[in-house]
Amino acid sequence: METARKVSESSLTLAIDIGILDLKKAEFYETPGGFTGLRYEGKDYDRIILRRALPIGHPMEYISVADKDNKEIGIIRSLAELSEEQYAIVAAELESRYYSPTVHEIKSVKDKLGYVYMELVIGRDGAKYAKNCAVKDVSRNIRMLDDDRLAIFDVDGNRYIIQSLSGLDKKSLKRLEPYLF
Repeated sequence: METARKVSESSLTLAIDIGILDLKKAEFYETPGGFTGLRYEGKDYDRIILRRALPIGHPMEYISVADKDNKEIGIIRSLAELSEEQYAIVAAELESRYYSPTVHEIKSVKDKLGYVYMELVIGRDGAKYAKNCAVKDVSRNIRMLDDDRLAIFDVDGNRYIIQSLSGLDKKSLKRLEPYLF
């Protein structure tokens, strides 16, 4: 009976193995061309692709690591398990892939031919910029993230985050209200 239990537990462990990387064996690095690479278990991947499995709820956990042919190498359970240097390399790559500036103001919104055109004031790290964007299918591309945060996805694949709807000025909120579902 004990042997059957061990075999069953072993089979279950193999069945639910999601390929978590052993970060003690991993070395992330920047290539001379500006890409992110990985040395892992004797292999050198000179260009890797990082994707967040849970980009909104847990952006620093469960990061998929794939080679340049999009074949998954494994998953980083948590960036907190990386050394400071390794964390900086991986976080910089994710930041460039998932660039999501904050929306500070909505200057105008126009609905034309199935698209919503927005004139935004966006920014990060204290700098603010004017940005025009187009959103198609607003019911899918303007989404509440929680009770007070909102994400806008434009037709070019860009993401814009409103950190606090209650913190928006009244005019911006009034322009956005018809598109909140």
